[in-house]
Amino acid sequence: MSEVALAGFGAHGRDVELKVLDADRTRFEIPLRSHAVDLIMGQVAMPQSELALQRTLDLVCRRMPGLSAMALKLRHDLGALARDRAEIAAGRAIVEENGRCPQLYLVEQGWVVRSRGLASGRRQIVGYALPGDMLCTDSLLFKSSSFDLSARTPVNVIRVEAPQGVELFERHPALAAAVAWTVAQDESILAERVVSLGRRDSLEKLSHALCELEARLTAIGQMRGLTLELPLNQEDFADMLGISVIHVNRTFRKLAEEEIAFYRKGAIEIRDPDRLKQIASFDPGYLHLT
Repeated sequence: MSEVALAGFGAHGRDVELKVLDADRTRFEIPLRSHAVDLIMGQVAMPQSELALQRTLDLVCRRMPGLSAMALKLRHDLGALARDRAEIAAGRAIVEENGRCPQLYLVEQGWVVRSRGLASGRRQIVGYALPGDMLCTDSLLFKSSSFDLSARTPVNVIRVEAPQGVELFERHPALAAAVAWTVAQDESILAERVVSLGRRDSLEKLSHALCELEARLTAIGQMRGLTLELPLNQEDFADMLGISVIHVNRTFRKLAEEEIAFYRKGAIEIRDPDRLKQIASFDPGYLHLT
């Protein structure tokens, strides 16, 4: 297995470090578009690991049940356009808000956080991406990313050299449909997050977030019984829910006192899922996973 080190720069000059996995230089290379040639150093090639690609495509198709009739065409499009696999270290930026992302990413492994930063240094987590999710779909349609995307854990991604704008819809309609599905699903999830931020109390907010995590992890086969294995700490939940870390801690303690859910570093054990859903008034329909 060969490894190719890559480095790029976001909109504000911070370096973005990637390491290409399973790159096979004996196959063919795809040039990067526009100014990205100056930002990415190193050779790039299609992935050698077909197993990793197919496993990721399985997850992509699983989270888009409404596009099942186009699944074969979507797999063909993504397989043909896949360029390489890259490893991104935990804590590193993938793309910065208002930065240019020259390709589409498919998450193979790991967790990615979407956030918006404030001048004060505070941030709002607006979402997270799991294996099978697409990243940088907005960059295919607009000039820059709407969010900071950062690796919450070590992340493996498959980079897809997708055409942009009208060309995407003309040449790869199945992929364009998948991008549209992803954007619509993200909007639906974001709308539910706005409801939580504006109208739910702390207990309802946290309960709803845990129910959503359980539903999304179940959809991709990453739930272990009733235990959520996740890299999010209490500060992350505070940045996601718009409350203080102290309130997050108190709310987890309340859930534990009522034997509904127990938080520990790296995992949350759900003891009473029905009660948790009742508190949150949780309806998973907005996730469009079935």
